[in-house]
This record gives sequence, structure tokens and C-alpha cells, in this order.
Amino acid sequence: IGARPPLERSRGKVSDTVSEMSNDNDIPLLISVDDHVVEPPHLFERWLPAKFKNHPDVPRVERRGLRSMKYLGGTKYDFQWDDDAPKADCWIYEDLIAPHKRHVAAVGFERDEMTASPITYDEMRPGCYDPKARLDDMTIDGVETSLCFPTMPRFCGQTFSEATDKDLALACV
Repeated sequence: IGARPPLERSRGKVSDTVSEMSNDNDIPLLISVDDHVVEPPHLFERWLPAKFKNHPDVPRVERRGLRSMKYLGGTKYDFQWDDDAPKADCWIYEDLIAPHKRHVAAVGFERDEMTASPITYDEMRPGCYDPKARLDDMTIDGVETSLCFPTMPRFCGQTFSEATDKDLALACV
């Protein structure tokens, strides 16, 4: 999301959305260097070049019931799908199925609820995936600048660099 104009400061206060701070304890705005974002579900529908719009492997989100998942190592899991199980919004791309897990979009949940359990966009705080809502959350938290890392593409786009269709992968970056 990057930097934004500094928030107005007034006598130990950072806007009306952040709790009051005394002049003796004036806390500077933070620069957060390890944040994570969830890609919005419309990302690739909205931003891919027209020639890829009907490509069968365009990344898309599907809601699926996830009975269980077992970590196999690296980026591999064994999933047990079940329509009657708790729902997860999953990114589908080539042969990748990447369900959203609560610990990735944990803001607003109690610490004990920050688990690898399935989650949907409806259950996430919008600031996890919506840029404007993210800026509002940053204001509430007193964060001026945020270095964000992606979720589905992985930290530096490995999902796309490992893809079979390099033209589509490049367009996704």
C-alpha cells in the first residue's frame, strides 16, 4: 500500500480515531515492515490484459468446504474437501488450490482464534484486502507506512515464476 501523507498531530493526539495520548507519552507514528495482505477476489478479473480474460488458468477464487488439511512441507498440503465442512475462499491457479487460512487474515480475531482454519472474505476485516479500508485501519493503529507482502503469489511472486504458462504468469505480476 505504501506511504501516505502524514497524519495531523495535535497536542499528543493522532487524529480522532486513535485514542488520546498525553504530551508526556507522545508516540510517533509507526513504520510497519512486516505486513501481509490478501489479494482482493476481483484482482485478476479487473487488472489482467484483455487477451487473458478467457484464459482457463486465470487466477480465480472459489468457495469450497474444507474438512481438513495436512501440511506436507514447503508449500504443499493434502486437502480433504467436503461441501458440508467449514468454507474457505480458495485461489485457483493452474494446479494450485490455495485456501485462505485465518492466521493470514487474523486481524480482529482473538489470539487463540489465529489458526490455520479456513476463512472466507466475508469473515475477514476488509482492511486485509481493500486498500481504502487498509488505510483506515492504519490510521486507527497509528501506522504511517506499511511494507506489505502478498499471500497467494507468495513473498516475491514465486507462484507465478513457477507457473507453466509464463505469458499468463508475467501478466499476473
